[in-house]
Amino acid sequence: MGVINIHLSKIKYNAVLLQQMLHHRGVRMIPVTKCMAGDAKVHAMLRELGFDLLAESRLKHIPAQQTPRKDFMLIKGSVPEEAAQTVQKTRVSLQTEMETIRALSAAAVEQNTKHQVLLMVDWKDGREGVLTYEVVSYVKQIVALEGIAFKGLAFNFMCYRQMPPTEEDLPYMHQLIEAVEKDTGIHLHTISGGNSSMLTLAMYQDLGRINELRVGEAIFRGYETAYNMRLPQLYDNAVTITGRIIEIKPRLDMRTRQSYLQALVDIGQLDTAVDDIMPFDEHLSIVGYTSDVLLLNLGVADYYQVGDNVTFELGYSALAHSMHSHQLEKHYIEDTGIESLIQGLVDKKKEKFTSCH
Repeated sequence: MGVINIHLSKIKYNAVLLQQMLHHRGVRMIPVTKCMAGDAKVHAMLRELGFDLLAESRLKHIPAQQTPRKDFMLIKGSVPEEAAQTVQKTRVSLQTEMETIRALSAAAVEQNTKHQVLLMVDWKDGREGVLTYEVVSYVKQIVALEGIAFKGLAFNFMCYRQMPPTEEDLPYMHQLIEAVEKDTGIHLHTISGGNSSMLTLAMYQDLGRINELRVGEAIFRGYETAYNMRLPQLYDNAVTITGRIIEIKPRLDMRTRQSYLQALVDIGQLDTAVDDIMPFDEHLSIVGYTSDVLLLNLGVADYYQVGDNVTFELGYSALAHSMHSHQLEKHYIEDTGIESLIQGLVDKKKEKFTSCH
């Protein structure tokens, strides 16, 4: 059986370092944990760090038992039928449809609470969000709803269209924000300006009114997503997958007519996105796969034996696929050396990592 290795200390270190980097720039970080399939240990570890708001995309991955303040943001739009559960489980949600927002308001009134809403704006990603010329009309309708606490606007990049955020986007986004405030007379408390694709820009550019980023892949993979570049000082192997060799036999490469030594590993397409993984051992190469097994060319690495472990680096798709697989055993890892580094960072700052929502 394959194993998904979850290095809690490395995830924690990445989260702390990113949070401190963004805090210095006046930006709150909301950890996005959707790729971890609602893993309770990961949720608990991030909350212990002081993050009082975590972002998920599926209600079933949000636990029913939470603090009275509620610890989760829903970053995928709901349908009206999910309104009661959304209000019950989350403090804030990103929404785009007035029918759903009205249902959320009604559910909040019934539950004697207020549900916070961020209105998602389609800037240039094309996946979701209201169009820019609709924003003022939507905001005016939302603030009139009894059960809704309107918090501000949200933007997204690199989820559908491969168009990264640039310096040119920022002044136009600010113009939109100011125009909405002028036309509605409402101060937008939160501008949730994007995801891990914003991190490179945030390192050298003042983000202006953007005061929140929803960060997932950079925490769990150590990469920003605008240009798929590894971020300095972050761990890029915080989550890996390991399979065991179940067979080693000579095979013939039908293209080259050359023989090679092939190993079968007990993970396949049912367990992970095989096209998005890479063996850590650079002598190995993936030559094929089926639903249940992976075919490796051992190359000059003839020291492998049946029963040996082979560990693979995961891209984001493979990481999310693996974490959602019920076939893989989970192996949690903690490292006292990394924990000491984290404690040093936390002691130095003495900051409470809260989102102020």
